[in-house]
Amino acid sequence: MKTNLITTIALTIALNFANAQDMGNAQYEKKGNADYGNGAYGNGGYTINRVNTIQTTSSSQDEMVLTIKGIYNERATAQIATFAVLQLGKTAEEATNLIDERIGNVMKELALFNKEIVVETDMISFVPTYDYAVDKKIFNPKTYNEKPSGFELKKNILIKFRNNNDFDKILSICGKNEIYDIAKVDYVTTNFDQVRSAMQRKALEVFKDQMANYSLIMNTDLNKKEKILQEGFNVTYPMESYRSYQAFSQANANFDPKSEVNVIKKNTTQYYNQALVKDHNFVMNPDITEPTIQAFYDITIRIKLKEDQLPKNTIIRNNRYYIITAAGDIKLLNL
Repeated sequence: MKTNLITTIALTIALNFANAQDMGNAQYEKKGNADYGNGAYGNGGYTINRVNTIQTTSSSQDEMVLTIKGIYNERATAQIATFAVLQLGKTAEEATNLIDERIGNVMKELALFNKEIVVETDMISFVPTYDYAVDKKIFNPKTYNEKPSGFELKKNILIKFRNNNDFDKILSICGKNEIYDIAKVDYVTTNFDQVRSAMQRKALEVFKDQMANYSLIMNTDLNKKEKILQEGFNVTYPMESYRSYQAFSQANANFDPKSEVNVIKKNTTQYYNQALVKDHNFVMNPDITEPTIQAFYDITIRIKLKEDQLPKNTIIRNNRYYIITAAGDIKLLNL
């Protein structure tokens, strides 16, 4: 009986821990969610998760405003990794030869691995470093003069590749040649025109469906009403979407009174946090798991509901012109 009780407790703890891990450790500290057991652990009671809707359409007696938003997840056609290279040398020639040898080895090995990988270099700085040397002179016993002790050369290597899986090999080759500093990774695409056109067509489909539904609800043909529109387009790159994250950890509990309590160091890292789709009408390519270039499109349509009292093309004339004839009569000019 005792064995069964211990087994049941162990299984319960394991299931609760597995439940928490389904959400990821980035959300572990947000207690009170209904997904957690034990009566909303750490929050003192059960709470209901209330979600408010996001307004996408508004209307008055004069006009109706429709807002359509969309996201397009675009895979990069190429990536450019920038590595920073630092080389020190006692002479300018030594520093130049050493850095050229390291970069040259990287180029050769990458060419053997994949000929489609493109490597370029970018010169950053080439400066001397100084020490102070004691110099004896006739009238001044001791003076301190700057003396070049070496040279510091900085270059960047720009590596362009198309296959995302090639990056591991690139890192290995660069590390082999003592090049470790990754400055940034740029995502490049040549399909922005196609992406924008595809989002415009999708937004038009959504607009047609909404116009049909609202015309039925309001018992009027909204397609014949005057409209004013406003359009917007923007792009977010993966480097802009990473967020900092500190792993959840705590002291190592040990029930032995003679043992020491070990404090576990918290690991700080980053994770890719793409834009949420909940306030958008449509998402194109939603099933891509890798970091992508996210294009955002929105269009706002203002529909005029109240018709003008005067017919269209009516000109209102506020000024009247008169002419005095030779006989002294005043006549109105019909201009």
